[in-house]
Amino acid sequence: MIFGQFSEQSFVLEPGDLVPARGSRALLEQGDTRGWLAEMHERLRHLLPKGPRALVTEDLTDKEGRPIDVFGHFGIDRGGLASLRHNYHGLAHTAQASGATSEEEKPTPPWPGFEDVWIPVGAGVEVSGRIGFARRRDGSVADADCIVILPGILGDNNVLRTRDLAAALVSSGLHALALELRGHGATWRGRPDLFYTFGGLETLDLLAVSRWLEARPHIRRAGLVGFCWGANHALLAAFMDTGPRDHPSLTQRLAEIQGQVPDERHFRAGMIAFSPVLRFEELLAELKRPWSKFRNAVMAGMQTSIRSRMTRRGYANPTGSLLDLIHAEFARSPLSYADGVKDAIHMLRFLPYDGLAEGDKLRDIRVPLLLVHAANDPLAPAQDVADLAARVRNPRLAALVLAGGGHVGFAAYAKAYYFNLILNFFAAGASA
Repeated sequence: MIFGQFSEQSFVLEPGDLVPARGSRALLEQGDTRGWLAEMHERLRHLLPKGPRALVTEDLTDKEGRPIDVFGHFGIDRGGLASLRHNYHGLAHTAQASGATSEEEKPTPPWPGFEDVWIPVGAGVEVSGRIGFARRRDGSVADADCIVILPGILGDNNVLRTRDLAAALVSSGLHALALELRGHGATWRGRPDLFYTFGGLETLDLLAVSRWLEARPHIRRAGLVGFCWGANHALLAAFMDTGPRDHPSLTQRLAEIQGQVPDERHFRAGMIAFSPVLRFEELLAELKRPWSKFRNAVMAGMQTSIRSRMTRRGYANPTGSLLDLIHAEFARSPLSYADGVKDAIHMLRFLPYDGLAEGDKLRDIRVPLLLVHAANDPLAPAQDVADLAARVRNPRLAALVLAGGGHVGFAAYAKAYYFNLILNFFAAGASA
């Protein structure tokens, strides 16, 4: 999903990036992610470029609990977010963090200290991952949490952002697992019979990965970091962790196909969702019509990725419509029944759309969940974060809107802040 003059870059954690800002473990352990974020952001905000004040959860609503005008706070013209003239840095940071259109036929080059694994997730299904272990000074594997990393939409482990974050986690004393879901990367190459359902089935796979990790020696707990649609996967995992078999967002047919969720907490170390697409259905509607790179480079780049995927898969009449791709993938999956796409989209909805309810999915989440967004995101409007914050009262959900970073481009915007936020979030509950 890259465009024009910008290219993907590597952003590596260096010793000088770290600051002594260890946060209060008690806040996360007590279920107060919002309190932890307020405290940690105050300690780290000097690492951000000069600009408008970032917004933490409590800033996103007014005294009556209504969402504030996020774009007004940051002085941003929402209509100019897709324009290089009006949002140069947002577009540049998006491109630098996202990489070129995925070339999933190409295996991911080796990463020093990491090994490839296949993880059973149930019913004869395995997904691929690349895992690295933190080690003690004597070279033995340390006892630590393991953080799962998910790429953006249609992404695989060839994105440098995933490799760089995995290396930073391991060098900081955490284990890391870069995961490729059904229909992606090595999972697709090894199991071409597994088609992607955008969370309909993959969410249960993720919960199984969490259980698999915590059953291994030297792994205390699992955590999760997701980018773009990988961030939506994190939100869905937090929702499904509550075991909502009778939730109104799940039809009986879909719940039966998914099966039971063990009654235990998953991803107990917490989850971070970078740049989630909270109004996914609006994006589906936007991508029904063709976009030119001159009018909207991000949309045009997405459509190039979608069309390329449909072509590689041999789908008839490849288009740039994400909804067309979803229908094509579902038709070959266990969700191929008549209302499979409709039922799945109902499950994926986090904000009301066209009179349809979202089901308040995050009301009862049981693990720390942090949303991080950029005011100048050219793909997923930052206003949606305030709209969500106004609807969810659970203190385990915290939200942060930064002045810059584009779409998942936080390392390009403020590398030290980005790494310190992640490392402190997961280190904060290490002994829980």
